[in-house]
Amino acid sequence: MPCVLIGTTSDRVPIETCDDMRVTPEEVEVLLAEGMKLAPSLGSTRILRAYAGVRPLVASDDDPSGRSISRGIVTLDHEKRDGLAGLLTITGGKMMTYRLMAEEVTNLACEKLGVAKQCETATTPLPGSETKTEAKKTYSFAQKAAEGRHGTLISSIERGDVSNDALVCECEGVSVGEVRYAVNTLHVHNLINLRRRTRVGMGTCQGELCACRAASVMCHDAESAQKAINDLNGFMNERWKGMQPVAWGDNLAEAQLTATIYQGMLGVNRIANEKRIEYYEI
Repeated sequence: MPCVLIGTTSDRVPIETCDDMRVTPEEVEVLLAEGMKLAPSLGSTRILRAYAGVRPLVASDDDPSGRSISRGIVTLDHEKRDGLAGLLTITGGKMMTYRLMAEEVTNLACEKLGVAKQCETATTPLPGSETKTEAKKTYSFAQKAAEGRHGTLISSIERGDVSNDALVCECEGVSVGEVRYAVNTLHVHNLINLRRRTRVGMGTCQGELCACRAASVMCHDAESAQKAINDLNGFMNERWKGMQPVAWGDNLAEAQLTATIYQGMLGVNRIANEKRIEYYEI
């Protein structure tokens, strides 16, 4: 299913709020209004979720307003700039340039430490992204999805039996075998990290059924029941955080069904009240 991102807005964020960014209704309205000028169908398209993040841009010392702030990469040698030896800062940039940013600061650190070696991440493939040499296989939907996430490491994911091939997340094609692989090999210890590794909960239902399934697999393989329940509460709160600013139409109906499942059927709100932990609530 194709996915489209629209954005971004831009605002100055106080450092005190960096760890708890929230999307405002005004930001959503601005993005939709401007986006509809280019694609009018946005007005009738289901918006899955909204999210916000902090981009650490660096203003020059002679521009306190920040109006001419650079979007480029900034490397600060604090020994030259502030007289603080042994401290480097790499900032600015964006996710697409993170590898290059790491290369620049690593090369500078090696130079200062007298290490005659250059960073090799531009030419050395990450595990799983090596050139494929085996013949093309006929994969199922879940196997194709897993190959896109793990590349050649897909051979390490157990498959071929009813248990491992069962789907945890139908939207993103995540199997029980992939969840077990993430837990046992990729150091995944909670549902949010599992989402980052496998995309569990990132599909159109935003965790409606797969969160419970994933928590069950992790509980069976690696966690205590109480830890799994707490983890499930936190995961659904995080999903709701992104759905709440766009909770109308089909998205609100989906959120209400999710609430019925997790509160009405599974009773996570009752369990959370007993344990005095935050829970998912519409």
